[in-house]
Amino acid sequence: MTLHLDSLYISGFRGIPKLEIPRLGRVTLLAGKNGVGKTAVLEAVRVYAARGRHSALSSVLRGHGELRRIISEDGVDMQVVNWGGLFYGRNLLTGPGIKIGPSNNGGQLSIKADLADDLHDSALPHLGFADEKLVVLRMQLEERHWVIFIDHLRFNLRGRLTQSRAYELPSEISCQSLGPGPASDLALARFWDDMVIRGEQSLAVEALNLILDVPVEGVAVVGDALQRGSDRGRRVIVQIAGETTPVPLQSLGDGAARLFGVAVALANSRDGFLLIDEAENGIHHSVQQDFWKLVLLAAQRYNVQVLATTHGGDCVIGFAKAVANLENDDGVYARLEKDDDLLRSVTYPNNSLLAAAQYGIETR
Repeated sequence: MTLHLDSLYISGFRGIPKLEIPRLGRVTLLAGKNGVGKTAVLEAVRVYAARGRHSALSSVLRGHGELRRIISEDGVDMQVVNWGGLFYGRNLLTGPGIKIGPSNNGGQLSIKADLADDLHDSALPHLGFADEKLVVLRMQLEERHWVIFIDHLRFNLRGRLTQSRAYELPSEISCQSLGPGPASDLALARFWDDMVIRGEQSLAVEALNLILDVPVEGVAVVGDALQRGSDRGRRVIVQIAGETTPVPLQSLGDGAARLFGVAVALANSRDGFLLIDEAENGIHHSVQQDFWKLVLLAAQRYNVQVLATTHGGDCVIGFAKAVANLENDDGVYARLEKDDDLLRSVTYPNNSLLAAAQYGIETR
């Protein structure tokens, strides 16, 4: 089963001037100090998987509060996405642009912001006016070229224009993301529904049994999907052996919710990417090895490419032991290091990673 990315090159994206990770695995664990850029790497892969779609770009920026205030021509005060936040140094129109993809340059997604004049630009549909303040993102992936309308320097045209060229975008790669915090009940319920349809519930039960002292006998989702804003909204419940009634998943602690979330997200990332930020959150150090074994085996089973971040030494040790005990080459560990504006990756061969973890050598 071929990986979507066997290596990774990123330039000009958010806080990353340039970064190359020469080898990615089916499961890649990224470590490094806070602020080094681990989360930005995951976001770059998310943008690559979405083929630069407006929704993915906007979601990344909104997640960081990248908004700006504008006054439209008719005097309406509004907030719009600050597109400059996508580019290194916030150079929307003056920088070299963004590149995301494999290191060999074949198949890299290129994103460049530009001012457009629809009377002289064959890539744009005729809008009925010429205006040099219309901003577009020019996208390129191999031989494909397309344009996404993003903004107007004077007023907001985004809602009317962004879809006009959507039919030209390449197909997306399936991509699910788990943040450092616990997933919502509604998100878990959606994942669970798709898992049940495929008859793959056993993975979620297996994940819960890694952390609970008493075996789990079953999982279900209850509540009315139409009442999302109320306490009666959809939620996951768990039947534990010896208990007369099921209990809410969230009442079992952050670790149970995290393990369940990773399991259902894996099953819903078939043939695509799963991105996990701060993978160790909520998971006790004694469970780390079993956790990573579950991730490695499920990623292979569902043909998922997993990229995860951590800044926990126990997480690295658990990952190293799981990779070593499975005796396969699916796991890759890379540490990100920053020296002024230079960002580089250090990739550990699996045999030396285990030795480093066991003897306490700094790998984070």
